[in-house]
Amino acid sequence: MIDLAFRNITRQRSRTFLTILGIVIGIAAIVALGSIAAGIDDTVQKSLELVAGRIIVVESDENTEGLGALLLGMNSELTDEHVNSISIVAGVKDTVPMVMHFKSFEGFFSSSEQIVGMEPDKTEYFKGEKIGIYEGRDMEEGDSGVALIGKTIAEVYNLEPGDYYEVGDTDFEIIGIIEKTGSTDIDMGVIVPIEDLQEALDIDTYQMIYVIPDDITATELVAEDIEDEVDDVATITGTEITRQASEMVGAISFFTIGIGAVAAFVGGLGVMNTMIMAVIERRREIGVMKAIGATNNKVLIQFLTESAMISMIGGGVGCALGVFASLGITTVAMGMITTVATWPLLFFAFIFALSLGIVGGIYPAWKAAKLDPVDALRYE
Repeated sequence: MIDLAFRNITRQRSRTFLTILGIVIGIAAIVALGSIAAGIDDTVQKSLELVAGRIIVVESDENTEGLGALLLGMNSELTDEHVNSISIVAGVKDTVPMVMHFKSFEGFFSSSEQIVGMEPDKTEYFKGEKIGIYEGRDMEEGDSGVALIGKTIAEVYNLEPGDYYEVGDTDFEIIGIIEKTGSTDIDMGVIVPIEDLQEALDIDTYQMIYVIPDDITATELVAEDIEDEVDDVATITGTEITRQASEMVGAISFFTIGIGAVAAFVGGLGVMNTMIMAVIERRREIGVMKAIGATNNKVLIQFLTESAMISMIGGGVGCALGVFASLGITTVAMGMITTVATWPLLFFAFIFALSLGIVGGIYPAWKAAKLDPVDALRYE
């Protein structure tokens, strides 16, 4: 039956090819877009690890909270007075004032390089304690006019320790390259001494303050105490950011995979159209099959096998093409966009393709099975 199905679908090669192409495009779209969504989720999760158990303090805004407050905080103007007031709140272990500056990168994909100004001996609070230096050395207390750069920035600009990175009219000597983390914030980031960045940007304030609590299990309580005891500030905890980021990533995943699913569904309609045409063209053949003993179920299974075979070929090729497309996106974007083609995603895409073929073939197969052999043999 499988051999017969293969010979039947190769009768009209152009039509079969176009039908398979429709499935391939739809499934490749599901895999490519799904891998982008998975890559976004992976990047977000790695970035969230950096704020786990920490509190971010920005200027208050009564209408904004969570990620919104963090984005609004890019325009905060916090002072040393805020730092001192926060540092004496019960439960606060350390405070790390930061200045952020974004520098646009125009490549095949537009992106931003994030320049972070912070105290040289506290870089682990931004890049993570477990993240090492790929080449060169870390910053130390007393360093000035130096910079740590992310691995992606080093690759994009072909930089190494001893080269210089420019911010405004100021050149910073690169002393170290941070190892690859998968987090865009770090891989596309640059860390410089905070006083040097303030001088380069001609400012004397901070945009945010990292607060490290004594006990990470009491993060929420410490955040509330900071808001109660320090005027004009808002706090964002890792819990809030994680919740909102998860909702955002979920919406992105649903939207991107939904686009691919629509494209694949159109391919499924192509399978139905092809099989209906096959039933019309092979009515006499179906009559002969039934006349020599083929049951309705045999005819039904025969046509379902053909539609399933078309969708399996399209699904397999589509999965492979989607993986190559996702790898191509990462390569062209020079690591600024990360894609993750997971086995569950590939399995879902293939089963979805198979389901489209079976569902699309049910009606034509049913019509073929119900044909009266006498009427079918008369068909010209």
